This record gives sequence, structure tokens and C-alpha cells, in this order.
Amino acid sequence: MVRIKTIDNTVVPYMSAINLKFKIVNKWFSNQFFVTLNSWNAQYHAILGYDFLQRNKVVIDTVNKQLLVGNQKFALEENSPTNVYSETTDCDISESDKNKKENFQQINNNIGEKVDVSEETFHALNVKIANNITLQPFSTEIINLKIPKNISKNKDLIFIPKKNKLGYLINESLNVPTNANLLHTIIENKTNKVIHVRKNTIMDKLSTFDVNDIMSPSDSEIYQINNLNLNEMHKMSRDQLLKSDFKLDHLNDTDKKDMQELLLKNYKVFSKSYKTLGETSAVIPEFSLLHNFPLQTKPYSIPLMAKKYAQQEINNLLAAGIIEPSSSSYCFPVIFIKIKQNPNDSNSEPKFRMVVDYRLLNNITEIFKICLPKISEIIKNIAGRKIYCVLDLKSAFFQIKLRDEDKRKLAFCTEMGNFQPTRLPFGSKNSTLYFHTLISKCLNGIAGKNVQFFLDDIIIAADSLCEIKVTLQQVFDRLIKFNLTLDPAKLQLCKSEITYLGFDLNANGFSPSEQNVNKVTNFPRPKNLKQVQMFLGMLNYFRGLIYDYAGIVEPLVKLTKKNTPFVWLVECENAFNTVQEIILKKPTLKNFDPNLPISLIIDASKIAICGILLQKKTMFTIL
Repeated sequence: MVRIKTIDNTVVPYMSAINLKFKIVNKWFSNQFFVTLNSWNAQYHAILGYDFLQRNKVVIDTVNKQLLVGNQKFALEENSPTNVYSETTDCDISESDKNKKENFQQINNNIGEKVDVSEETFHALNVKIANNITLQPFSTEIINLKIPKNISKNKDLIFIPKKNKLGYLINESLNVPTNANLLHTIIENKTNKVIHVRKNTIMDKLSTFDVNDIMSPSDSEIYQINNLNLNEMHKMSRDQLLKSDFKLDHLNDTDKKDMQELLLKNYKVFSKSYKTLGETSAVIPEFSLLHNFPLQTKPYSIPLMAKKYAQQEINNLLAAGIIEPSSSSYCFPVIFIKIKQNPNDSNSEPKFRMVVDYRLLNNITEIFKICLPKISEIIKNIAGRKIYCVLDLKSAFFQIKLRDEDKRKLAFCTEMGNFQPTRLPFGSKNSTLYFHTLISKCLNGIAGKNVQFFLDDIIIAADSLCEIKVTLQQVFDRLIKFNLTLDPAKLQLCKSEITYLGFDLNANGFSPSEQNVNKVTNFPRPKNLKQVQMFLGMLNYFRGLIYDYAGIVEPLVKLTKKNTPFVWLVECENAFNTVQEIILKKPTLKNFDPNLPISLIIDASKIAICGILLQKKTMFTIL
């Protein structure tokens, strides 16, 4: 059911609704109109509401008196409703005001034209309410204030209301009077009582506005934005990059020197700070919302231990031009999440990650759909090689530029002020998918047997140091072409065994990482259905490594079936212990070798059926 409400939240009853077509100049529109029971006391036959403006993306340009619909412009007619103060009505002007008015009119008649009133004269003239006002508790209403007729229509006026004892609030405002000598403003009743304000109540006086009165901000209030060009950023990257930034102590001296030369030669692809961070528009995110009603929340309190980091992080992002001050009507809070410290890190100060809580915005953001690659396929394609490198992009999402119209939608608030990102932020819906699209585009043509990626983690594999150097150079060239940069502190270079996406990769194949093995083996005995589901969900990640997986976990799967009571039987205990023991041994899966013979092994029982391919080398190994 549709409800029509006025600005004071009063529900307007209606008799019926009808869809009508109407024309503005030469453009046709269709809209649903409601026939109301109220007497509006206005000269208009129909009113177009906010829903019409939003649906048709109509902009009301009050400065130029235009209606903007797409690329079309329509002139606005300034007609005042019949129930407001008219120039021809003097019944509500006091005698003293009438005398002042006659004096000003006499002066104007002598000169032959209207004159601007001096600032001293303004302070002698009062601003009054044009109509009787009744304000309901905790309500807001638009009101008309009348001003003397002798004031020039083109004069900018500052209205500063006086304090009152009734409890209503009118904000200060900068106005240009209408042809009917009216100012429009908003009055708010902040009390729990009905407030009556009589016609001709003096609200206060006017003063003129001069642009020269605006004070210039001090140097400390001006945010310094990163204005380095690309060559200056590359020079800064080269000056900041050191041999010690790369962890290569596991190589011999010759290989270490060769690798350092390769890395330092490609200094353009590395970034150690926000100021030298890459920036690309190869992929342009679009944040289309289901509606355009602004969302705002209050900022979260920043923990005392994170305040210093928060101030420093905001300043660094501002200096790099990654965020900018904002006056957007959208606003979302910021969370500072503590990062686990490296035990080898000598710096004792806690570190945090700044994340914007975009949950409200994500609920109304349209989905950008693409297919992410399967982790199991990535692992199978890259495992079984002798040398590995993993590359990690520096603040990956911050390297993608945002459209100007999307920046305001992603604005956030902190205790230090309101800001909006100029680059793609972490935590917003579709950010991950847009970044995957960018890396797919960047590595198109070279991703395959030697190069795989998942989001911002690029893995390179080879069977010799010479091969890995050639492939590294290919990847560096692509990243430089797309102006993307890596974090030198997070690189893993030329290792015979590496952990990637939860698996340990080496020349023998792949197996669960030590961290994931500990998660499975240390999982407590399930005490309810939810814990069983959690355990099976964890095992599902490694089911391809466990021989006869379906048969082993069948007692546990039975507990998850609908209308099955939770009873932990001996069979469940045996299945739980068996699968933990298998994972503890870190089962390894070798890659398929086309030069070896293949055996097909099949088996079936009352609870499972399976068929697997095996290859025999020194022993049978599950493929």
C-alpha cells in the first residue's frame, strides 16, 4: 500500500490513483498520480513528487532557473502559491513598518528606480513570518519569511535568526529573495509539544553578504594532494628501493646477485609507500545503486591505542591523493582492525588495517557478476615445479581509479572528518571482482603453465633459475604497462617449496599447509550439528587429497541430514579420528605425467561409488 506523507510526516489520504501521460515542453512523461481528499489551497492542479525526480533523474537548477532532464533543459516559471504573502497586501505590516516602507518608496520614486539598501538600513528592517505556523512535536516544515520590498532582488542576504524560548530551531542561511520578497527556510520543532508561531512574528534582521568577507584557510588547514607525475614517482621508487628489501639469503652469491640486478632494473614495478603507488584506469568500476536515497551513519569510536595510527593513516592517504575531503550525503563508519605482528619484527608498535564498514551500501549495490577461477584448478596447474615465486601487489585495490560520480557514494566518516576515496576501496561490494578482471586483463596471454593468479597474489613456477627469470621479466613488463606496483616486502622469490592458497607446493606435488593441518587436527569433537557442518566444510577443501573420502566421512554426513537427531555414535568418533589422522600425515597429490601408464580403479558399496585414475612410478600415487 502506498502512503503519501507531507514534510511534517502527516499521512495524506487519497481516493484513487491513475497513470497519466503529460508533456513538459516537447518531452512526454508518464507518472502515477493520487487523487487526494485534502484541500491544498494552491493554484496548481498536480504536484510531482520526489519519486518522479529520482526515477527520471531530474535536476532542479534553482540558480539558473532550469529543469535538467538528461541533456535537455527546460525553463522554470517562478509562480508563487496563492496562500503566501503578496506584494499587494499590506494588512499584516505594522504602522512603523508602513512608514518606513513609504519613506523608501518615496526615495525610489524620486530616483526613478529601486536602490540597494545599505547595511545599516538592513539592520533597521525586520524579517517576519509570512503565515501562521503550527509545528507538531519533533517535526520540520518549510516556511516563508517576508522581507521589505525595497531590497534589490539580486542582493545576497544572510539571515541569522535570534534565539527563542519556544524551542524551535531555524538555521542560518544565505538567500536571494524571490520576486514576492520572500525567503524560504526550514523550521524545526525539537520539543515534544505543539508550537504555534503567529504571522508577522519577528525572526530577526538581515545583513548583506560580501564574498571578500570569507576568510582564507590557514596553511595547516589546506590538504596537500599528491601532484607527482609518473616520471617523478618512478624516480622516487628507484631512490627508495634497496637490495636489502628482497629476501634472497637462501640463494648462493651468484644467483643472489643476478636476481638483485633483475629486480633493481625493474624499479618501476615496486612501491614502498602510498605516494609511489600505481594507478590504472584499464578497468573502471561502476557502483550502480538500487535507489538514490543517501545513506548516512555516525562514525565509530577509535580505540585509544589506534588513534595515533588512524591520524597518520588518514594523513598519508590524503597526501597521496587516495582520499580527499568530502561533503557527500553518503557516509559510512571506519573500523581499525589490529594486525598480527611478526615475531621477528623489532618494531613493538601495534599495526592496524583501516576498513570502511560498507554493509549498508553493499545491500543496495547491484551485483557485478564474473566467474572466479577454482583454487583446486590453479593448484593442479602450478604444482610439481622446482622453483616458485609469489608476487603481492601493494595496496592492490587502491591502484584502480574511481569514476567521479562514484566517489561520493563511497564516502566515509571518522573523528578526524569526512572523506571520500579516489581509488577503489576495500570492503565495498564488487571490489574483488573488478580487481580480478584487471589482473586477468593484465596477464592475458602469459597466464598458464608457468603463471597463475588469484586476486592480488601472482604465482610463477619454473624448473630452472633461468626460466624463472625470463617469466618474471614478462610479468614485470605487463605490470609496468598497466602501471601496477608490487610490495617488495611481501615477495617470495626463488623457493623450492612455497605455501600458496592453503597448500604447500613443491616438486613432488601439493599437500595441505601446516597451518591448515593444525586447524583440522586441533578441531574439538563436535557437540552439535553446526560444529559438524563446520568440520565437514573445512575438510571439503582437502577432499581431493583423501582416498575414499565419501566412505570415511559418511557417518558424519548422516548427522547433517534433515530431521536426524544429533547422536554422537562410535561410528562418528571413528570417522572423526580417521580423517584427522589422514590429514596429519599431509597426503601429497602428484601431477599427471602423460609419459606414464594409467590404471583405472573402481569400487562401490552401499554408501559410496567411485572411480579413480592411478599412475605407478615407484608406488601407486592418487591422481
